[in-house]
Amino acid sequence: MKGRGFTEAGLLLACLPFLVAAAANFCGGFLSEALTRRLGLKWGRRWLGCFGLGSAALLLTAAMLTEQRMWSLVFLSLSFGAITLQQPGVLAVCLDLGGRRYAGAVTGAMNTATFLSAFVSSIAYGYIVKGYGYNAPFVPMIGLLVVGSGIWFGIDATREVVVEV
Repeated sequence: MKGRGFTEAGLLLACLPFLVAAAANFCGGFLSEALTRRLGLKWGRRWLGCFGLGSAALLLTAAMLTEQRMWSLVFLSLSFGAITLQQPGVLAVCLDLGGRRYAGAVTGAMNTATFLSAFVSSIAYGYIVKGYGYNAPFVPMIGLLVVGSGIWFGIDATREVVVEV
């Protein structure tokens, strides 16, 4: 609201990112399965993750650089949509890697890492804005989206987790 000059009445538009994200998440499940059938488990899952996070980084960069608040909202919405597009694939990879025996543990480890990073980033966001302005928090977000996109190249959904006791 403060960073882009929206009024309280204009905040009704704040539901746009969530509407885009819900649609993208729904489509991501179908896309994940279609890519897996076409490219195989390894590359179908990888492609969706790389595309989702890479696109989100580009769209977030556009949101950061634009001066027009409506375009900023559009780019932020599409960026959030790109992130949620790959989420069904993320959960599918947890099931692929964990198999019948460890799917819960793999999903739990992923969720733990996600929530810890959300906790840290929500605190850091305020400090970054206070010290450097409203666009500054986008820089580490973009960097992490690029890193995440790259990490997807190392994920092989065909290799199930094996625990040796």
